[in-house]
Formats: sequence, structure tokens, C-alpha cells
Amino acid sequence: MTTALPSLDEDLNCESAGAKATALARLAAAGLPIPPGVVVPAGHPEEQLAAAAREIIGRLPAPYGLIARSSAADEDSHAASFAGLFTSHIAAAEPAALLYAVRAVRASAHHPTVTAYGQAMGVTGVPRMAVLVQAALRPACSGVLAAEVTEGRCTRWRIEAVRGLAEPLVCGRVTGETHTGGPGPDGTVRPALQETIQLPATAAESAMPPGEWVDLDPGAGIRAKIQTSGAGVLHLYTPADLADRPVLIAEARGRLLAAAARAAAALGLERVDVEWVIDTDGKLHLVQARPLTAPLTDHTAARPPADNDRVLRGIAAAPGTGTGLAVHAFGDAGIAGQVLVCDALGPEAVPALLTGPAAAVATTGGELSHTAIITRELGIPCVTNVTDARTAITTGTTVEVDGGAGTVRVAPAVPAQRTGPTARPLTATAVLVRALEHPAPDDGRAATLLWHDEHTPALDLAGYDGDGPHPVGVLVPGDFSAPVTVPPGCSPIRLPGLGTLLWPHGAPPPPTEIAVLGPDGQILHRRTVTR
Repeated sequence: MTTALPSLDEDLNCESAGAKATALARLAAAGLPIPPGVVVPAGHPEEQLAAAAREIIGRLPAPYGLIARSSAADEDSHAASFAGLFTSHIAAAEPAALLYAVRAVRASAHHPTVTAYGQAMGVTGVPRMAVLVQAALRPACSGVLAAEVTEGRCTRWRIEAVRGLAEPLVCGRVTGETHTGGPGPDGTVRPALQETIQLPATAAESAMPPGEWVDLDPGAGIRAKIQTSGAGVLHLYTPADLADRPVLIAEARGRLLAAAARAAAALGLERVDVEWVIDTDGKLHLVQARPLTAPLTDHTAARPPADNDRVLRGIAAAPGTGTGLAVHAFGDAGIAGQVLVCDALGPEAVPALLTGPAAAVATTGGELSHTAIITRELGIPCVTNVTDARTAITTGTTVEVDGGAGTVRVAPAVPAQRTGPTARPLTATAVLVRALEHPAPDDGRAATLLWHDEHTPALDLAGYDGDGPHPVGVLVPGDFSAPVTVPPGCSPIRLPGLGTLLWPHGAPPPPTEIAVLGPDGQILHRRTVTR
């Protein structure tokens, strides 16, 4: 029977099969270890989905069920990852269950969060969503690798690993074992406590009650007790025999780094983000490869603490510094200028992140979690794995977040910083103001940006005066509805997560950093921006 459903051993088209499936097909053609998969193309008729589900089940042996994954044409690009915003579903190898999973993945393309993020990153319209279906793997361990690749070698890299499925790691609910290094396979290892392990279940295991035992590693005779189960996934207590053992051994790490470098070469990438699985037989599988949208964080030294400093420490996840009042929840009004203190950030938090918070602090997660990826893309300073942030930082407290050093300073230390001059030069910084001063302050700033929001009367900028000792632009935040005329000699530039910048034609490129100054010139908030 000839099928209309393509597989990963074919030459796929991104518009039809989506970015994820197309990249994996290229890796498979290059001889890399890619699990077999079948694609339900974008635009596949709804009335034919039930037949597609039956066909896929016949083509993919799946003792541990199937996983339906998003493969939109616009995701996993150089500019926008859509990390964690689309749905993935593990389903039993039964037509009704797989049909539900495929429909859920397709429907996730229409979520308002996806639309808001896409607009911020310059992606318009509803993403064309293909669905990639693969047999669920039974992992001994899995995780994420991010690397800079030069001349076929990972020259700077970070790996985060957990036992079992990587889902708790990538969504930020747990912090995995961390390996960092480069060039070469040797690295520094930071262990992590993992209380539970998630595994895809066989049909028989799915019917077992909590407290029963399942084989975790049959070859080593290791068993684990079921905590809970549901939706085709077992949640197991980590056996004592594994608690002190490394998750990813050095030999497997070397194989992973070599495979990541080959994947980068096959995709023509200098920075690569790879999701991987090592099964209970020790075989390595690559289950996703995409461009690393923002470089790994350049970790900076923490500022020496003052006597009255109260400093919390975590993982430096997204560079930059931001100061503001802490908030533990977000609503429709957004959290502009505030510091979000949270657990793992899910897709529901993205609209709040798009309102321009000063920074984010998460109690869990690592540098490669979805929280970290999205905040880096949006230029929001972020520190993850601050385990006591919820209790140590109360709502309304002033905090300073240093996303490069991985530190969070809690008042009263922060107000004391504002009594001195600017901490570092403004030569690469645009200063954001509510009103233009004449003449503009000669403080070394690279540029001035005039903030114009919806609460300000509609402007006709045709007569806007941009003269001064340094370039002057206008920042129009968000999706601005009031009429604005772009002044002669200016161009609109979209700044993801901020809005639109009206920038003079003859000026140098706009700075990649924006700051807000206090009355004494002290930097109150600083964030990087991307285009």
C-alpha cells in the first residue's frame, strides 16, 4: 500500500513536514542515530487523521507507546525556538489514543501564547503544524546539550541530564546533573538530587497500582517502585542503588559530544541545541537538533557582598541585570519592570514575559530549560534553581537579579547601590526616558530612547527632532494601536519582547542594551535586547 505519510528516512520539505522532522531527516541521512518516525504533514485533512493513526501504528513497533511531537515550519529556527510552547503527547499504541494526541498537537498551534510569542519574534500568522510520531524510547537517561562548534568539535558546551524521560528537565521542574566544558570531552560535573524517575510504560505496567515494582535496568537487576502512573507514563521512586551514581558517564558524554558536532555539521550550524536519549542498552539516540537561538550565558563574577547584603545564589541562565519589585504571580496587566519569582515557567507565563519584566527568578530548572531559553531570547535576565526564592523573597521586596553571575540580592542591599555613580560606562547602552531633555545629558550613553505608550496621547512624529550628541529613537512598546507616523529619515525596527523602535537612518545600529537610570545616574534596570 502506498502511503501519503512521509517518514524520517526520506528527504522532507520544511513547509510540509515542519522544521523538527526535516532536521531529523537530514541527520538520519548523515548516518546519525535517529529513532524512526512518521510525519502527519501540515494541512493533512482532518477527516483522514483516523486512518493516518491506524497506519502509523502499523508502521511503528511501539512496546512503550508512541509520542506525538510538534513540527511546525517556524519552530526551531535561528531566531525563534518556540521552546515548550507546543504540545507533545505520549499515547498508547491504539488508534483512538494516537488520534487524540495528534489532534492535541495540531491544536496547540492556535494557542494565544503561541500567537503572542510569534509576533514578538517576528513570526506572523498561525504556524503550519505537522506532527511527528515516533515510538517512545525507554531511556536510562536523557537530556539536553548546547554547544558552540568549531572545525567539527564542540569547543564550548553544556549538558544537562536526568534519569528516565527528559520532560521534567526541559520544562524546568527539576534541575539535572550538569556537565560543562570545552574544547574536548573532559568537563566539570555538578551532581543533582533526583527523587523520581519518569518512564514510558508498557500496557501491562500502565495497569499496575502504586507500590508495585517494575524493571528499571533489567541488565543490572535494578528495580524501582511505582509512585503514580497515568497518561502512559510511570513515575518511579529513584532506587537507593542509583542515588549516588552519575547519570551520564564520561564515555557516554564523549559519544554525545561527537554526535552533536556531527549534527551541527549536517545542519550547517555553529551553535547547536540537541535533545538526546541513551536507552537501557546504552545506545545513543538524537531526538531533536536545532539552532541555539541565544549563546550560552557568559558567566560573570558576582559582585562582592556588602555587610548588609542578603544574596541568594542559583544558576546563571540568561545574562544581564535587572532591579525591581518582586512579584509571585502575574495577570492580564503584565509585570513590566518587576521581578517575577516563580517555579518552572510554563507556556502560560510567556505573555507576562512579553510585557517587559525587569528579570525572572525560578526555584528550579537549569540553563537549558525552556525558562532559560525563552528568557535569553527575550533578553530578560534570569537566574534558575534558586531553591528558596519563594520563601526568601516576599512580594513587593526590591531585588537585583544578575543573570550572568547567578545571584539575587534582596533589599536592603539594593537601595544602597543607588547612592553612587553609574556602576559601569554607558558606552554600549541606550537610556530609556519618558521625556527628552534639552540638551541631552553628556553621560557617555550610546543613545537615548523616548518611551511612548498607550497612556500617552497619540503622536504625530513627523516633526520629531532627533538632533543631539548621540542618536535618539522612539520605543513604541507592545502591539501599539494608536496611530503613529514614522518620521522622515527613520525606520521601524521590531524588538522582540519590547515593541517597535523608530530609529534614524544615518545612525549606527541601535545598541543591544537598554537601561533605566535613577535621578543620580545609577542604573536601576538593565536588559539586553535582540532583533
